[in-house]
Amino acid sequence: MHQRFIISTTTHESETPPEDSPKSKWDVAVVAEKVDIDDRSVAASNFVSANASRTVTVRFDLPTNETLINGKVTTFGGLRAQFSRQKSVLIEATTLSVTEILYVIAAAVKEAVSQLRLVYVEPRGYRRRIEGRLCEHRDFDLSDNRLYRSIPMFRTDLNETSPGRAVFFLGYEGARLGQALEQEEILQRWKKHMVIGVPAFEPGWEIDTIANNIQYFDGQDSVQFTAASSVAGAYNLLCALRHQDKEDKPILVAPLGTKPHAIGAILFLLEFTAMEQAVFLYDHPDRTQGRTDKVRRWHFYDVVDSSSSAL
Repeated sequence: MHQRFIISTTTHESETPPEDSPKSKWDVAVVAEKVDIDDRSVAASNFVSANASRTVTVRFDLPTNETLINGKVTTFGGLRAQFSRQKSVLIEATTLSVTEILYVIAAAVKEAVSQLRLVYVEPRGYRRRIEGRLCEHRDFDLSDNRLYRSIPMFRTDLNETSPGRAVFFLGYEGARLGQALEQEEILQRWKKHMVIGVPAFEPGWEIDTIANNIQYFDGQDSVQFTAASSVAGAYNLLCALRHQDKEDKPILVAPLGTKPHAIGAILFLLEFTAMEQAVFLYDHPDRTQGRTDKVRRWHFYDVVDSSSSAL
């Protein structure tokens, strides 16, 4: 089974980032507009900025469907221009939203960037909502204001899409899955796959994911597992499902779990969405300030486009 993207992973087991050689400076670093959400956001943004010749900020504004570069509204063409004739791009994936990463990778691949690396910093812990009752110890306070809606270049009306497979990458906030099934009732006609990060970042964390989402599982749902930190695992799982479907029905991907899983889902979307074989469903959450605590380890994902033609 041919797969367009080749993914390699390096993990740095330390609170502090690795020291890169001055000769290994990247051409462009991409960071979020707001980088002080938590400890790891600050650490990751500082690292990528220090290891690139030039840094740009990217923000996608959901209410207006506009992308901003360095605070100024631009087009997808304007985003592509940031990577024109650049050989290497370093993306700070910890703080950038899933939508922002989607656009940045799409633009970089369009410009045939040969070296593409994403940095994800893992936290030591996540903020929980503790209010005195034992049953609340699995409640997390990570995001607000979620609403599933399409975005430019990836618009989809599920009512006009033939039912296929819906793949939900799950995280700690079960309400996100519940809202998807309530807001898009037509998903009841899709074959659903629930993906849980196992092994989790830390032993036992997967229990929180299962406990907070299981109320929304149906007896016909398929439950699958891939490592929480694995971009390749998420991408390979989706590609395998795509290969298994001889009828070429669409695969809907909803990256509601770990950021590595979201990156894998993004690469799958970029490979298959133009052929209308992949559908993007996302709720665009606002991340809560101070949502995580400290830094545990660093993950680096290098992506190579094996295709000879641009997206």
